[in-house]
Amino acid sequence: MSGRALVWGAATFLLLLAFAVFVQGLSGGFVFDDYPNLVNDPHWRLTSLTLGGVREATGNGFSGLGGRPLALLSFALDHLRAGPDPAALKLTNVALHALNTVLVFLLVRTLVELIPDRKGATVTRDALFAAAVAAVWSIHPLQVSTVLYIVQRMEIGATTGILLACLAYLQGRRRQISGQRSWTWFTGATLATLVGLGFKESAILAPIFIAAIEVCVLRFAGPARMSRWLKLLFTAAAITGCLAFAFVVVPHFAAPGRYAFREFDLQQRLLTQGPVLVHYLSQILLPIPDRLVFYYDNFPLSRGLLAPAWTLAAWTILVALAALALVYRTRYPLASLGVAWFFVGHLLTSNVVPLEIAFEHRNYLALMGVLLIVADAGARVMRRVHLDARITIVVVVVFATIVLTTLQVKTWAEPMRLATALASRNIDSPRASYALGRGLFEQSRDDINSPSWSLAKQEFLHAARLGARSPLPEQALIIMHARDGTPLADDIWPRLQRKFAEHVLTAESEGALWQLANCRQLEQCPLDAQALFETFIVALERNPDSARLHSMYATFAYTVLQDPDLGIAMMREAIALAPTDAQFKANLARMIVCLPQYEDEWERLVATVRLANQHGTYAEDLLKIERGYDNCATLPARPRSSQEPPERR
Repeated sequence: MSGRALVWGAATFLLLLAFAVFVQGLSGGFVFDDYPNLVNDPHWRLTSLTLGGVREATGNGFSGLGGRPLALLSFALDHLRAGPDPAALKLTNVALHALNTVLVFLLVRTLVELIPDRKGATVTRDALFAAAVAAVWSIHPLQVSTVLYIVQRMEIGATTGILLACLAYLQGRRRQISGQRSWTWFTGATLATLVGLGFKESAILAPIFIAAIEVCVLRFAGPARMSRWLKLLFTAAAITGCLAFAFVVVPHFAAPGRYAFREFDLQQRLLTQGPVLVHYLSQILLPIPDRLVFYYDNFPLSRGLLAPAWTLAAWTILVALAALALVYRTRYPLASLGVAWFFVGHLLTSNVVPLEIAFEHRNYLALMGVLLIVADAGARVMRRVHLDARITIVVVVVFATIVLTTLQVKTWAEPMRLATALASRNIDSPRASYALGRGLFEQSRDDINSPSWSLAKQEFLHAARLGARSPLPEQALIIMHARDGTPLADDIWPRLQRKFAEHVLTAESEGALWQLANCRQLEQCPLDAQALFETFIVALERNPDSARLHSMYATFAYTVLQDPDLGIAMMREAIALAPTDAQFKANLARMIVCLPQYEDEWERLVATVRLANQHGTYAEDLLKIERGYDNCATLPARPRSSQEPPERR
């Protein structure tokens, strides 16, 4: 078989393998961060392929330096094609992952070909080696919680950009070494990085992955003059990056208050990343599904090198790995690259940025580094083994991986099965317990006599007793007890208020308070208005500069407390705190739409919201304002101003 045919055959096999394994999990539902980013955010839901619709879909949503427009656009196009169906969203994830599998194959094959002085190297052996690495990377059990976790399309897409950038750079260097024109390939590497950044900021690591390849594999090969310039370029880039990190990034994230919304500080986070990275390594090397718990909110924090002692041991292991890679980078270039690849893959998420302690999806690309180490070591050990025996061993490894991953995929294919499995794998995780309670609550379909209803209450109570700072378990208990009329434990409201008093408001706690207020405002649950009022006061005292909190309190005061003056005053305070956010102006306009004494203010507010609606962001708010205006029949008629209410869409 020719080399080209072998490559095409391997690529086709890998595509089919990825699809065959992961399509079994398409029936699963939304998970964790899917809810705030997709389920509860309507802006990405494209219904018609218009410029305004695309602008609205890509201009709202995920936080991040660049806004992640390509990730949002891909979600929007999925919605245009199939609506908010999680299966359709997951299918696109699987397709992107299958593409990445082929890119990993091509990258590893190229890297192997570029290693000098390889004994017994053939096209077939190189292709087999690369295909084995790509296959295990693709269907490793650890990848399930990335591929079938819809919102992690951001990570998958960023990886696509990184892999394309590395491939383009290698092709450019090959041409450069042989004296051919190469700038077009280097330009392509830059463009690929920009594509990755459109999905997630982690694509900014592409140049560092390229540097690792250059140092470990290419070794600045080429004519002497070109080699010197390359070394100078990479050295200058490294020094610039280190200086920017030391004098810009570190001071920014070390500033007081940066970690106020976390249960750990900067030092604890950095110390804990040693055990976290070693834990990742153990999951990669021993990927038993029961060890893949998804939620790591109860991961033990390190408060010193000997607190616990495992911290020092973990960091010793990591330093030893790095030292071995550095010492043997010439003798074992591929294994050394594997070590560097793993560390670079975690350079952002295991650093000073106040992210969560651990997530499995952070290993999506870093996993390839560990597989390079294992595959290189295995190939050296089996160098004298017949090719047929090697193929047999590879097939056995791939088949075993398929079995383990299929078990994990089947778990992810059914929401309640997943929630139950994760809660049983990690019984001390408040998030896992809350997720199971939420699943049981949804399963009850609001039937207070359903067994699932009482089981959900028990699970929420268990989550609340685990002592996490999240108020979600208490919020769920308050709503459920209000709906079924059973007495609420005396400590639930005080515990909820204590959490708001002790911790800075986060998206999670803000959502919990909104759920309580919304349930009461819509008269869906007769919960204690006085207790909710006291909770708002506590939250406002702890977070006096939160415009969103003032806005929520304003709506609560206006609708539940029946105090329009307080509601209007609080909404004005929200506007003062966030003068550039037109949402709060729209909220105030809806409040005063039927109050003639605020005619002039109302006109100014509506004009401002219209001006901010260039991308259709506030179209729904403007429609509600119009409807409110048309429903003011009980008040004295007032003439419409020159600024007519917005036309119906």
